[in-house]
Amino acid sequence: MLYRWPVLLTLLVSASAHALDFPIQVIEYVDDVKVVASIDEADMQAERPWHPFTDEPPLSVAQALAAVAETIATDEAMAGARLAEIELRRVPHHESHWHYMVKLQTKAPTPHHPHYYVVLMSGKVVPALKAPPSVR
Repeated sequence: MLYRWPVLLTLLVSASAHALDFPIQVIEYVDDVKVVASIDEADMQAERPWHPFTDEPPLSVAQALAAVAETIATDEAMAGARLAEIELRRVPHHESHWHYMVKLQTKAPTPHHPHYYVVLMSGKVVPALKAPPSVR
């Protein structure tokens, strides 16, 4: 009879547990540099799927750059940043979702220090990081 209580308690606790949303990892290569960004599943679901051969993109290049400019506007380290590259790319393993990969150059802390951003078609800007070299 006592062995039923742990099972009952486990069922009650697990019934109120919430599923975790793991972020979608976007791994891209920009000029032979591995770049990683984490996108929330909810952000991916919030944007409209895009089919490049039938529709105009939901977000233009100008709108993507404006979103990045708004994101970095209050960051003093990004003052004077200039656009080095922007490219439209498909989100890996999500056939109808696309993003812009943006590379900016700054002068601090070292000359031509790059910063990377993923801009979703909804206009959300996600900072991306240069991945550390793998350990073999």
